[in-house]
Amino acid sequence: MRYPSKKTLKEMDRKLKGAEGTLMVGPSSSPAEKFRWELCQILVKYMTEKNLSQVEFAKLLGIDQSRISEIVNHRIDKVSTDKLIAYNEKINPKVEFRIAR
Repeated sequence: MRYPSKKTLKEMDRKLKGAEGTLMVGPSSSPAEKFRWELCQILVKYMTEKNLSQVEFAKLLGIDQSRISEIVNHRIDKVSTDKLIAYNEKINPKVEFRIAR
């Protein structure tokens, strides 16, 4: 296996400029942030298990593909808790969310 050429690395760098990666929650994250992150995880897992593209999943949920991209990348600052709960209810109408201490 060879190391990529400078040209290949420059092309990769150009493509990745401005791309937003997946956000992670850390130990200092609030309970609400951790909850929204988990809700995103459930949606991503469903999309993966059903082998759906972002476009297909967006149609299933009745939302824009850009919103799915935010969910897939765990952009929890861009999607409200209420919306994430509603999306989860669409894929699993019998879901129950409980608050535990």
